[in-house]
Parts: sequence; C-alpha cells; structure tokens
Amino acid sequence: MNDEILSVDGLHASYFTTKGEVRAVDGVTFSVRRGEVLGIAGESGSGKSAAMLSVMGLSGSAGKVTAGRITFRGHEVTSSTIKELRGKSISMIFQDPMTSLNPVLSVGWQLGEVLRRHKWQGDTRSRCVEMLERVGIVPAAERLGHYPHEFSGGQRQRIMTAMAVICNPELLIADEPTTALDVTVQAQILAMMRELREASGMSMILITHDLGVLAGEADRILIMYGGRIMEEGTRREIFYSTAHPYTKGLLRSLPNPERPRERLTPIDGQPPDLLSPPKGCPYVRRCPQAMRICLGHRPETFTLSGTHKYSCWLGVKG
Repeated sequence: MNDEILSVDGLHASYFTTKGEVRAVDGVTFSVRRGEVLGIAGESGSGKSAAMLSVMGLSGSAGKVTAGRITFRGHEVTSSTIKELRGKSISMIFQDPMTSLNPVLSVGWQLGEVLRRHKWQGDTRSRCVEMLERVGIVPAAERLGHYPHEFSGGQRQRIMTAMAVICNPELLIADEPTTALDVTVQAQILAMMRELREASGMSMILITHDLGVLAGEADRILIMYGGRIMEEGTRREIFYSTAHPYTKGLLRSLPNPERPRERLTPIDGQPPDLLSPPKGCPYVRRCPQAMRICLGHRPETFTLSGTHKYSCWLGVKG
C-alpha cells in the first residue's frame, strides 16, 4: 500500500518582477509519507518557502507554478482544488506570527474564522477554547477575547499553531516556526508541535535554516540550494554519511557539542542570483571541489541507497 500523502514531481515555480523572472524553484521532486516529519533545510533564498507556497497555492499575483505535478492522497492538486484542501487537509504555519495575525481582530474571532470557513459542525467557541488549552494558552476562555499585541512572541506562535491544526489536517507545513524566539521558547514550541503531531498522526514538513532543529525532529531531510534539492536522505544519512559539498559546508558552520573548541568554518561567497541562475550547478562558485563540468552542465542525481541521493558531479568519481 502506498503511504505517500503528498507527492511533488518536477516542480518549477517563478516570480515575475520588473527586473525579470526569478526562478525560485527549479525542478524539485519529493514526497511525504503518512506520519512522517520531512525537514527542508538551506540558506535564505534557497527555495524552501517558495516551494511550499507553490504547493499551497499562496505564491501571490507575481508567483506562478510553471511546470510540475502535485498530488495529495493520490489525487492531482490544481489551483481550484487546493482552495478546498488549504486550512482543512493541508495547513501551514507562517514565519512571522505578528504579521500573520490580524491586529484588529481578537484571537478567538480568528480561530473561529478557520472553523467557519470549513463549515465546522460542532460548537465553535468550545473548539477554540480546547485548542488554546492544547497549545498552552490559559485561561483559554478569557484569552479568546484578547488581541495579538497582548501576547508574547512565543504565545503568538502557539496561537498560529492552534489555527493551523484546529481542523485536524493530515499534513502540516511549518515554515521557520521558531525564528526570532529564544532557545527556551524554541524548545517549548517544538515539543508542543511534536505532541500535537503524535496525538493526531499527522504528517509534517518542517522548513528551517537550522540543521540543529532537524537533528531532533525530522525523519528525512532535503537540503536545498538555488531552488534545487542538493541532497536527500534520512536524518542519520544527512548527518553521518554526508555526500554533497554544500551539506558538508552547512554542517561545518554549526557548533559541535562534542568538539566545543573546534573552529567554525563559514561558507564563503553568496547564493546565486536566480534572475540569471548558473547554467550548471548553482553551488559552483562557492564549492571548494568544483570542476570544469560543474560550470556548464547541470549535475545528475546519484543514488547512494534507497533513501539517500545527491545532485553532484562528484558522484561520477564515487
């Protein structure tokens, strides 16, 4: 039995600006299984959020999916069907809870709006109180009438999580859910999301630039750069059998608690300009192992195991 809940095949998405076409997502293929946490990591501008906004049909007027196929539970997702799925079967937590919440509406009204939009059959107020309690906002009944500015950053993130899961979605996309939160609050938010996921059995896509977060949460990880997937594997494969030079560079820039005195090594240079992306590998200008073929030819994808792949010409030598 196929346990894939979401499948994305050859996704291309662009933003059309006054300066030209920004090719934000360039041939991305991946899947998410039922109950799985798929992590997506990479630097800012690597295409992580753009890919998920394309899946959700939320790229805005300037964004457009130019190629590819998206299926959910085996059925193709179109621009019309995603409207019915969004918020009910597939939900998304956005990066900044302060700009995602309407400042002039109470959190109770905003939670209830999700239920009203999807024709919730039960008592709306009771469900809103229940969800606030589940995410640790108490006293829930009283705080339904409060406004976003009356909550801390961590509390607003909890409210956004409650809004995302209030209709019991099968897939939750969390885009940088712990950005701008201190370490203690980050841990609390991640623990809360883990409890919600395990209680309902929903799948999750966790987007972050922090590989340390994925080390504790993800089952499988995609490493993105320049709108493409550079490496894909299980958590153990990504951290202990690293194949792509970009993934190695990311890991070298992270502090290692086992070697606290080890000097961190940043990745030199800047990400590519996606208005005029490189013809070959997008990482070629920053890669310490770049070869001539990397400049003019898009690297093939090499399979290391049933779950581990990477897109790099070094695979020819390997």
